[in-house]
Amino acid sequence: MPPKLRSSKGVAPSPSTGEEESAASSAAAAGPVPKKMTTAGSTTLASRPLPLRYPPYPTLPPGTRPTSRQYLDPVLDRKYLDSVLEWAKERRRIAKLSKKDIPTLRHSPMDPITADAVVTSQDKAMVLRVARSVVSVSSTMPDGGGLISRCTGVVIGWDGANKRAKILTAASVVCDFHGELHNPALKLSVSMPNKTTTEGRLLFYNVHYGIALLEVMGDYKLEVPSFGSGTNYGQVIFALGRGENMSLMVSHGTISWTDYPVLLRNHNMFLSCDIPEGGSGGPVVDHGGNMIGIAFVENPGPVFISIKTIMTCMEMWDQFSRVARPLLGMQLKSVELLDVSIQEELCRDYNITSGFIVSQVLVDSTAEKLGIRRGDVIDFQDIDCSTLSQLEDHLLSLGWGYLKGMHLTVDLKVEVHNLFDSYRESITFPVQFTDASKQETIKTVIPTATPGRDQVDW
Repeated sequence: MPPKLRSSKGVAPSPSTGEEESAASSAAAAGPVPKKMTTAGSTTLASRPLPLRYPPYPTLPPGTRPTSRQYLDPVLDRKYLDSVLEWAKERRRIAKLSKKDIPTLRHSPMDPITADAVVTSQDKAMVLRVARSVVSVSSTMPDGGGLISRCTGVVIGWDGANKRAKILTAASVVCDFHGELHNPALKLSVSMPNKTTTEGRLLFYNVHYGIALLEVMGDYKLEVPSFGSGTNYGQVIFALGRGENMSLMVSHGTISWTDYPVLLRNHNMFLSCDIPEGGSGGPVVDHGGNMIGIAFVENPGPVFISIKTIMTCMEMWDQFSRVARPLLGMQLKSVELLDVSIQEELCRDYNITSGFIVSQVLVDSTAEKLGIRRGDVIDFQDIDCSTLSQLEDHLLSLGWGYLKGMHLTVDLKVEVHNLFDSYRESITFPVQFTDASKQETIKTVIPTATPGRDQVDW
């Protein structure tokens, strides 16, 4: 162990000899001596052991070649082959001793998709900044049993005074498709970006929107990402997730110009890229690193929910400990996102240029009782929206009145275009609300009274 250096402060210089003065002059002429940077318990660079080296490959006697085996007698041939085998054995032993996984010695990316998704220096800097807020969330059985689910989460709130953080993640980590908890006493673990793992506490979840909010406590250096102001179809996005070993995984794509009728979740928007494995609940960000939503793995493809919808849910829960969402009883599709040839036909034959197509109507719902059927096109008269996410955000905002006890329903003026019978009619549609975290039962009975216009199995 090298001796500790003492400070020269207050110590008189000792007399120097001629050789010392000459050596000092030579050292000064050679320039400054590099400083040895060390850490506690470490050694200096010069004292590091030499790297392990492979032994030289066995050589043949002079005048012989490996390809000319006729020059070797059987005894010499056997000795040479034995030496080659010993050389290979020693090489494997040394390789095993020196095999330490450090990032600077990897010859291929950990995830090729991530490497292809984040290419430019600007994008890498942006993704690394957002990654400081991205965590891994897993649920396990309370008795120390096996893994139930693993998702990605993102820090959306940090209380530095009380050392508390709020983690937004996918509801699938705590409940099944219907909203039933995997286990009432399940254990939640949150792995931070620095790979520190802590216990999480479930605050609330909503299976309809697919989100869950957790709380963790501890003295962590956590950052809350910046939030975007809105989403647009065709917008370029990055979807971030955490792998099984906390490795950062990223997909790159766009918000697809399409919508699919899926289980009355009109708020879902679809992505053109796959979500990283275990990436459900991870943030979706724009090119500036602003979080515009979180992603989920669902059929028929990867989807995400906008940050505006999420923040409304968070604010409702903060004030009322529940979320009031609208019950339309219909699955809709936007006319704006239809194929252009169908748009032309609607405009030419029915004078329809906007609105929403009814693709499903729930049995015994308000919509069915009012006479709305599959294939109709409805226009919300007093709502300025052309996409399903815009419509959902507006209807969700009406839930504040329900939570405050001001009303149980909200009346909307709706114009219904009946394409089967070629007429349109304006009606009043009373929108109901629910504050249940679970999914309502969806009836899919097929009535036979009006073939071609009623429900079909999903």
